Amino acid sequence: MLERVEIFIRLLRNYLSRSGIFVRLFGLSVYAEDHFKKGLVIIQIDALSKKQLEKAVSVGKVPFLKNLLDKQHYQLLSHYSGMPCSTASVQAELFYGVKSAVPAFRFYDSKSNRIFTMFNPQDALEMEHRLEKQGKALLDGGCSYSNIYSGGAGESHFCISTLGVSSFFKKKRFLSFFGLIIFHFYSLIRTAILLLIEVFLALVDFFRGLIKGRDLWKELKFVPSRVAMCVLLRELVVIGAKIDITRGVPIVHLNLMGYHEQSHRRGPSSRFAQWTLRGIDDAVKRIWIAAHISAAREYDVWIYSDHGQIDTVSYEKKFGKSVQQSVIEAFDYIQFSSKGGHHTKRIGFLARAGFRRSKFFKHIFTSHINGDSDEPIITALGPVGHIYLKSKLEPQEIERFALNLISHANIPMVILPKGNDRNKTVGIWTENGHFIIPDQANEIFDADAPFFSEMVQDFINACHHTDSGDLIICGRQVKNNTYYTFAIENGSHGGISTEEAEGFALLPKNMSVGRGNKKYVRPLDLRAGAFELLGAKTEEHDKTYIHPLRGDKVLRIMTYNVHGCVGMDGRLSPRRVAEVISQYEPDIVALQELDVGRLRSGREDQAMLIAERLNMEHYFHASMRVAEESFGNAILSSYPMKLIKKGSLSKLQRFSSLESRGALWVQVEFNTLLIQIINTHLGLNSQERLMQSRELFSKSWLRNPQCIEPVILCGDFNAIPGSKVFKLIHNNLASVQAKAKRRQRRRTWFGRYPFACLDHIFASSVFEVVSVEVCDSYLARLASDHRPLLADLKMP
Repeated sequence: MLERVEIFIRLLRNYLSRSGIFVRLFGLSVYAEDHFKKGLVIIQIDALSKKQLEKAVSVGKVPFLKNLLDKQHYQLLSHYSGMPCSTASVQAELFYGVKSAVPAFRFYDSKSNRIFTMFNPQDALEMEHRLEKQGKALLDGGCSYSNIYSGGAGESHFCISTLGVSSFFKKKRFLSFFGLIIFHFYSLIRTAILLLIEVFLALVDFFRGLIKGRDLWKELKFVPSRVAMCVLLRELVVIGAKIDITRGVPIVHLNLMGYHEQSHRRGPSSRFAQWTLRGIDDAVKRIWIAAHISAAREYDVWIYSDHGQIDTVSYEKKFGKSVQQSVIEAFDYIQFSSKGGHHTKRIGFLARAGFRRSKFFKHIFTSHINGDSDEPIITALGPVGHIYLKSKLEPQEIERFALNLISHANIPMVILPKGNDRNKTVGIWTENGHFIIPDQANEIFDADAPFFSEMVQDFINACHHTDSGDLIICGRQVKNNTYYTFAIENGSHGGISTEEAEGFALLPKNMSVGRGNKKYVRPLDLRAGAFELLGAKTEEHDKTYIHPLRGDKVLRIMTYNVHGCVGMDGRLSPRRVAEVISQYEPDIVALQELDVGRLRSGREDQAMLIAERLNMEHYFHASMRVAEESFGNAILSSYPMKLIKKGSLSKLQRFSSLESRGALWVQVEFNTLLIQIINTHLGLNSQERLMQSRELFSKSWLRNPQCIEPVILCGDFNAIPGSKVFKLIHNNLASVQAKAKRRQRRRTWFGRYPFACLDHIFASSVFEVVSVEVCDSYLARLASDHRPLLADLKMP
């Protein structure tokens, strides 16, 4: 067969891939290959809001992500980050199932009596130790890249909580690193070119900053940080993830941070931030393809953003002083030291690279608390800050302080946790008055947000976090578009606007994440979906659900020769075939070339396995049977159906050694209408095919008194349009492709570039052909040597 040539080429290419050679040569641990086990790759695009993604898709900035939506049957959902909307909080919920694990990205930790900053490796590690006691680690046995926490991964790389200067040398990875350079030389050359481009753009950005009067040193020191985060780290993460996929690691989570860095610096809608999305889109494409050609596992790939980001105005630039100074001045009835509070500093690439043993960290991550001073502890990073009072104030004093912050310190919003564990509320002061949450939540939050109710409750819980401030300040002005950030930046997150809390989730349509009627998912939903996909806790959770029905009068039918569930990469995978079918959501599926109980396919009942994963009824007919092994055709249905007949078709005596052929006839109840459906697979010899076609139009089948219209005949006829077999059938039943007035028939066989139309759907004239499609998703090209043929038929 011709398809064997393509299978051989694909297998050879996979064996000689750089990642495969690298794994074998350097003896990296390889997980036992199990084609029937699922794997999961989760790609986080840091800080890209759903709004900005939709904008990027519309203007062509992310062509591959657009392709996933247009052709690969992905769906775009809102991903609600929880509160606070920061990576440290989102990853705690995703990795360990703990909501609102931290009150902010920078806060005072009462247990250790010091200030935590979640880009400080020491603080991130301490927080992860606490999270490990509260929930099962999602990445246990997997790999973690460029995250805040390792997520329990056996191997973590560039993660804040596990970094250290000497770890590379302690693990004796130098030889492997040298091999990485050799075997990914092309990728490194590509990276070097991208680095040069990024350095040029960074320098242009630097000079533009100088022209606008920005600080020289702050502009200059951001150049290496930006280049490293946007290109170098991204490319290293992509190479590492592809190697892990080749090894068959069960779950991989990686974080692409370039857009996040650019957005903080120049704003989320800036040209520089949008430019970064092109490189991220290409990185996602390379990882996605590696996952789908992996010989080790059946990988799903999910893409999501942890939260969004919003354009902001720097408070310090606006008013000429830090928010810490302003808070101290507003607190005019308490004596402060002349030094003021704790000034927030922007943390660059070195801080994220894990050099935690150096004096540099002691300077950046100021955590010492002066116990002799009565001044409040002030932690502010982004549009939210926490004020911790060392001395207790009376309610009227707190209110006076809050009003002073608004009127004299130009703080747009002051938040005060109220109530107790049984009745938690939050008071909010703004220049427009005083509000109580949740009663007046619609005055502060966007009531039209799909996650409005959950966001309000999470906000209340976050404000009542053990380590939240006695007072919380926020830079959002409710009545206008100005949004202050308490850091030196033009983009920020962590506040209470919808765009900050609304990331996105780009997920396969056939996955069941986010139960109920919610129009969004949150990290806990992704976590539950990931455990279900990997663990298959129950048979119910292991199903891939079809979503019928398109309408009362539209029936979607598919015919698909699945080639024994062996794909063009040589992999045997009934589950992959089921996934292809579920991408197109047919109501009726006619399958050919299925194995049942055969040694070559692991003794599985492929028809039953596919039907169960799709939650459909099925009937199977064995056109060939040897001992306990069977090979034949099946019909699957989302509607009630009953078996009318199954049987063999005649074959010429001189071709008796060839494969036996058969047909399967069922009656489907489609909204009170009874439809006769026959699925067949005709022989390879032209004379035999013609004889079998005539037999189908005998009293045994289509001329049978029970075969009352409407009738659909479909299958693999091994006959092209214009052949005698095709003309014979088309004279009695209309080809849906011909009825759809296609000038050129869509080809279904074979492989990536099909050149022949062998699969057909013929239907009674009472059907109106709404649409006809030869399925062309990446999986449809890969899962079999035939493409599925799909038709929407409408009853008048």
